[in-house]
Amino acid sequence: MLKKYRNGDVLSIPVTDEKISIAQVVEKLHGNVLLAVFSELLDVNDSRDVESFELDQPIFLLETMDLRIKSGDWSALGNREVSKSIATPEYKVWVDPPGEYRIQDIHGNLGAAISSKRAGGMKLHKSFSPAVVEAALRGFHELGPWRPAFDELTF
Repeated sequence: MLKKYRNGDVLSIPVTDEKISIAQVVEKLHGNVLLAVFSELLDVNDSRDVESFELDQPIFLLETMDLRIKSGDWSALGNREVSKSIATPEYKVWVDPPGEYRIQDIHGNLGAAISSKRAGGMKLHKSFSPAVVEAALRGFHELGPWRPAFDELTF
């Protein structure tokens, strides 16, 4: 049976057979999820309450498919409010015509035109597979290789 989840759910993501990392659902999307992933590496059997976790400064803020959450591979440890320091990202998108950069929100809605200079400091809207998230966590913790593509996940 598929697991249900909601905004604010704190998840455990396997990094190795013995270690997990913590993530939080920032926003549910249609079949995807905006996820904040944190640096703390815990033992698999760590039983701390979710209120004890530092969830203000993620190492990754990314969109991924919710498959691992629904299957229970990324299990929910509890729920708490998402920190105000974690803002929903805005992305850049090229619109042709008229040939300009515009702001795009997490839902794909287009906003105002922006300058090339501002667009240069913004990311494109991308989604990453759950396997990439797990591999990036192994790379971050030096338990696997760090690939240049993982730089796009950083917050």
